[in-house]
Amino acid sequence: MSMRTSLREWAKENKVWEPKTWRIFLEKDLVPFYKQAYTLNALHEFLKSEKICGKSSLADIEDETLKNKIRVAIYGGVEPNKDFSTSFAKFMYDNFGICAENAPSFEESIKHYESWGDGIKVSINPNSWVNSIPIGNLVDELKSLIQRFCDKLNIKLSEISIQESYPYHPFKVIEPDTLLPQAGEKPEKLVSLINEFKQKALDLSIGVNPFTTFVFYSRTIPLVALMRFFDLNEDDSSDVEKIAKLANFLGLKAYSMIDQREVSLPTKSPDKVILLLTSNSLSYKILELRDYLEKINPTIKQVHENMIKQAINQIYITFEPWKDYEPIFSAIRDIMKDEYGCELVVSQGRIEKITNGYSRGYWKYREIELHSKIWLRDFLIKISPIVSAGIVRFSYSMTQLEFHPLAKEWIDKVIENEGKA
Repeated sequence: MSMRTSLREWAKENKVWEPKTWRIFLEKDLVPFYKQAYTLNALHEFLKSEKICGKSSLADIEDETLKNKIRVAIYGGVEPNKDFSTSFAKFMYDNFGICAENAPSFEESIKHYESWGDGIKVSINPNSWVNSIPIGNLVDELKSLIQRFCDKLNIKLSEISIQESYPYHPFKVIEPDTLLPQAGEKPEKLVSLINEFKQKALDLSIGVNPFTTFVFYSRTIPLVALMRFFDLNEDDSSDVEKIAKLANFLGLKAYSMIDQREVSLPTKSPDKVILLLTSNSLSYKILELRDYLEKINPTIKQVHENMIKQAINQIYITFEPWKDYEPIFSAIRDIMKDEYGCELVVSQGRIEKITNGYSRGYWKYREIELHSKIWLRDFLIKISPIVSAGIVRFSYSMTQLEFHPLAKEWIDKVIENEGKA
């Protein structure tokens, strides 16, 4: 990973195995982001409400100040012989979908207003930025995630300035109508909020935020590899206890790399255990935010792609003895011609075959038998750096692998360099 060294030092310095460390993430990252999302969602809901879209026409809005603000939202900044794309109305159409008469495009909305004036019915086009996130679901997900952190940290929502009951609004609520400008006013408050929201999404993304990056790094990792990351002694029970505390906080489950059964932490055999991300865990919920973040700020996806590309060039692993590992990589490369995943068939702790995952419903079953039976434990420890970097991920279990599209480049390099990559 591009920030692996600094991430390592950060994680050690901040003792991420201590739950109290994560309160910083809660208060400095999640809560501000929740407040921004809550305010934008409140504005979206306000625009869709009976006060506006529920009226037969714009003229029927009784509050003259509100009527003027909605008029500006639909037609503000549109002037003859000027580029409509720079208007405030275009900004509102693109971001919140507000338009005239369910218009399928901004240009049609303008035509409707120019023809009917305040006689148009105010509508919300679903093809808006805020609806594509979707903002309401994000607010719910963030509230749920924040509540989990509060439960684990034994604090109340009120301690982080959020109401304890529905609708869980921030203590300092920005009224939606105050975000809308009147004629002649600049929409500075609304534009600033959206820009800050997009920036916060970037600040929360993997490869930028140390907390989310660490969660991504540790989501699937051999216990001994994580201990080495922290320079902890696997023979020291107190050091093993630190990792057990971290795994418990993040919701990572421990499994034996010999028989794939769940084991309890702390364990006396950390070299035989892998930590796996489980659905509905705190880690899982944190990583689920990524889809929302990428919709908010498309540059985030490129940041993640760049992180993986850098990892391909920076991670160095030696697979020895190569004659034993070479059939595994050749089989994976062969399967990757058709699929982005494979399944390791394991018997008594050793990898016997590689298939294209027939059990997951692939139509044409393919199976490649390995004559050299490599220990699953050894293979997983070897590939843990590329798993942590996102080149490979475990889809259902430690034997079911899925490859990022860029993984082929890394696998080709391993084979070409005879196990050194």
